[in-house]
Amino acid sequence: MDNTQDLALPEAPVRERQLQMLRPHLNHLPEIDMPHGFLLRTWQDGDEVAWGAIMDSQGGIHTSGGWSVHRVREKLVDRYEFTPSGCFLVCDMTAPRQVPVASATMWRAATANHPTRGYLHMVGALPAYRGRGFGRAVSLAVLKAMASRGDTDAMLETDDARIPAIRSYLALGFTPVYAPDDDQGLDHRHRWSAVLQECHAIRAT
Repeated sequence: MDNTQDLALPEAPVRERQLQMLRPHLNHLPEIDMPHGFLLRTWQDGDEVAWGAIMDSQGGIHTSGGWSVHRVREKLVDRYEFTPSGCFLVCDMTAPRQVPVASATMWRAATANHPTRGYLHMVGALPAYRGRGFGRAVSLAVLKAMASRGDTDAMLETDDARIPAIRSYLALGFTPVYAPDDDQGLDHRHRWSAVLQECHAIRAT
């Protein structure tokens, strides 16, 4: 007789659902303020390496194995949602090869109840260029492209720790969405409370 006791396997950690934000309309979007020496443009063939470097940088949007050219094409360029005219990059025109330093992408978040909803996707910047308004610039470019496409509102998803990004989204007119956090009906209210307190604390300093 086998006397071995069944051992309970440790449960895998459950990843919290990302926070959601909504801009309820795309009216009255402000103009894009681009500093001298920087260029805002759309996606070009060959941008895969530079875009991957932005996402792979410290504090970027990481993926298992890193953003190789193959991975960028698989997860971004070859997706049906992707259009080159909807992916915006800021380039440092004073740097060698005028390298892209920030990017954001226009995606779709259409549902039966919201058939004209856009999705602000993959917003990021190289660490040396953060805090200079480039995330705001590429985000605004995406919102303007959504409006031209006929979208009526826009949503995004982000993580609790991305306080600088969340402050930028709030300034762009996005508001928190108290989405379900799990199958028991809990919502993001408690998480948003902590995030907004931190945003306000930074603003007060």
